[in-house]
Amino acid sequence: MSGRQVCLHLVPGPAADWQLAGDLFLQDRPGELAEVSSAIASHQANIEKFHYNRSENANLVRIAMRVANGRSAGALAEALRAKGCLTLPPAESKPKAEITELGGLLRIKVNLEDRPGTLAAFATVLKDHRANVIYMSYDGEQAPGVAEMAMATESPDEVSALLQDLNRREYHYHVEWQGADGNSIDSVIGLSLVERFLLKLKAVLPKDKLTEMKDLIDSSEELRETLLSFKREAGGSEESMAASEVFTSILQLATSSISKTGRQFTLRLTGPLPLTRVVSLYALSCPTGANSFLLRAGDDLTLVDSSYGLYYPDVKRWLSAHGLAPSRIRHALFTHPDADHAGWAAPLEADFGAEIYMHPDSPGIFQRENRAHGSNTRLMALNGYYTKLINRFTDLRPPKTIRPFPHASGAVGGFKVIGRFQVADLDLHVLESLGGHVPAQVFLYAPAESLLFCGDYLIDFHSLSDRAKSTLGIPKFLMTSTNSESRVFGREMHQLARLMLDANARLRKDGLSARVFPGHGDFYSVEDADWLQAMLK
Repeated sequence: MSGRQVCLHLVPGPAADWQLAGDLFLQDRPGELAEVSSAIASHQANIEKFHYNRSENANLVRIAMRVANGRSAGALAEALRAKGCLTLPPAESKPKAEITELGGLLRIKVNLEDRPGTLAAFATVLKDHRANVIYMSYDGEQAPGVAEMAMATESPDEVSALLQDLNRREYHYHVEWQGADGNSIDSVIGLSLVERFLLKLKAVLPKDKLTEMKDLIDSSEELRETLLSFKREAGGSEESMAASEVFTSILQLATSSISKTGRQFTLRLTGPLPLTRVVSLYALSCPTGANSFLLRAGDDLTLVDSSYGLYYPDVKRWLSAHGLAPSRIRHALFTHPDADHAGWAAPLEADFGAEIYMHPDSPGIFQRENRAHGSNTRLMALNGYYTKLINRFTDLRPPKTIRPFPHASGAVGGFKVIGRFQVADLDLHVLESLGGHVPAQVFLYAPAESLLFCGDYLIDFHSLSDRAKSTLGIPKFLMTSTNSESRVFGREMHQLARLMLDANARLRKDGLSARVFPGHGDFYSVEDADWLQAMLK
């Protein structure tokens, strides 16, 4: 509760002295440590223990101080109370991402004489260089005279000036980490999750885009809380931690996509590729995200999957300038409602009245903002936080109306047929997945031509960049449960491979080949994909 006072504990010492211990509440700003430690020194109190980690609590310090007598202890406690150090900060705490300069970060171990006033003197030097302490640990019993600190300054030049000042004052210290050296930021203690996230993005985002991202997080309490909840949930078990590493990698890739919009946008177009007598295909590849396919039949266009929503304005302009006006897209079919596959659904519907078709469970996933909704995963909460983050960062909005595919029944390749969709003379069978990747997943299969649109299945990893491989090497972890659905995913991959190999065997007699159009990497002819056969062994 805001304004509530806390008490320090007074314990008698062995030599008629006293120990004053408990919690102090400090402001998160440069110079605060100098002011508080100076107040402590003015009462001839010696700090015996001090622990502060800004990433855990930006205001809380756990401290133990040794004073000569009870009167001094009372006077010190009153001085700390008057300064506000014994008053709980407001319960609502919305720390902003203040630290955005990696080169201004420094972590050191420093020798401080074990007597009153030494920390105050050292902290005053830090104050002179506007260094904000974000982590400090000192234990006079375990390591007398040695304090470990992490701090944030305004620039690499300020770090250099600080170290020169410490040398001039003959402090003995050891630099454990320095941001200007390009070391991993994971070694820094005391950064908030949001700051750590933004500093990692700084390597891939231009300054203006990074500012946009920072402003977005600072202005959105929901987004900030989701980031924190994601981090807390990710630390719950080895399973969730493993999944969170993959999620974090994808989040970084998704947010780096911001730097590839506008003037930096590129679109790779492949086609037209004849599929039938009437229908031809264009493959669209944005800088990141999933592949998109345009099926052209006369003047009409049908979209199969898309990339992130943040690319839509650029894609719309690009298509209009190259004779594929998006206003001609009458229907849009999506294999599943992940952000990297369904980002253009809502804007196409809003701008041009395109009819949106997805698995019938997709509305529930959009409504609950959880890609794992409908599964039995133990990682349900983690999937939910991830879904909210990726949706916000890449501008995924749910379409107003999601239509079910025209009904059909039967089975193909061990998969249930739940619909059929006709694009001129191309007959697409809608196959329902078994749930190995995410719920609400379908495959679009044209039996007459042996064509398969399969989303995140049957990807030719040899055609991916190294970064895409690391991001999309997810079958082990992006399952809705790594112990059950991963086996289902393997069975689905086996069934799809068998389906396409059998189809290819039939076409080979006529000198033709079955073709696969995955959501990532290049599309390919089954005849050229030797690795498909290896999957069945």
